[in-house]
Amino acid sequence: MHLGLLVPSSNTVMEEELSQYVIVHSTRIALRTVDEISLKNMNTEIEKAVQLLKLLTDCNPAVIVYGCTSGSFVEDIRKSFAATTIPVITTSEAVVNALKALQVGSVSVGTPYTDAINQKEKAFLESHGFTVSDIKGLNLTDNTEIGKQETAYELARSLKKADAIFISCTNFRTFNVIQKLEDGLGIPVISSNSASLWGALTDSGEKAEIKSISGLGRLLEELP
Repeated sequence: MHLGLLVPSSNTVMEEELSQYVIVHSTRIALRTVDEISLKNMNTEIEKAVQLLKLLTDCNPAVIVYGCTSGSFVEDIRKSFAATTIPVITTSEAVVNALKALQVGSVSVGTPYTDAINQKEKAFLESHGFTVSDIKGLNLTDNTEIGKQETAYELARSLKKADAIFISCTNFRTFNVIQKLEDGLGIPVISSNSASLWGALTDSGEKAEIKSISGLGRLLEELP
């Protein structure tokens, strides 16, 4: 499947992880620091970036993913994609849909973010009906530093018990630990990137063509 990706300029992880399973064609919008002001400033560039994304139609992408978790929960950005006729899903939408598909009521969340951004994320998840049993962050704002982290496993293991674990941030490496976490904890584990991949397959209508993806937890292993 060909996927169009709109990703923060300092993201060094999402393209690498998704490219293991789909063909990624991306463009970038400026972000170096993960704080509310910087995220909202980045979002002002979306409509301009959508014009660049139109060039991706030459590659026939089945879907466009806005690949920034915090950027898509700090404010409503849907109107910024009105100019494109290609299906669009944001990472935050994909996370919500994935948790609902897994039929979980409570979730514990591990992030690289500061407490201020974590509280925004907690409120976002609660607004969609989930109980946030725990949320912990690494207190990082430099997105380049976030991309260097190899701490998702330890962070997820430190969270309080819930129906599921969510590891947030598309620039936080998780594909190498999701299955190990699920096997050890006995509950579903999703990440921003696994949910984005699942959401892209779902929204594109191409999910049925991929029977299952092993190694990324039950969300993707149980594709119909």
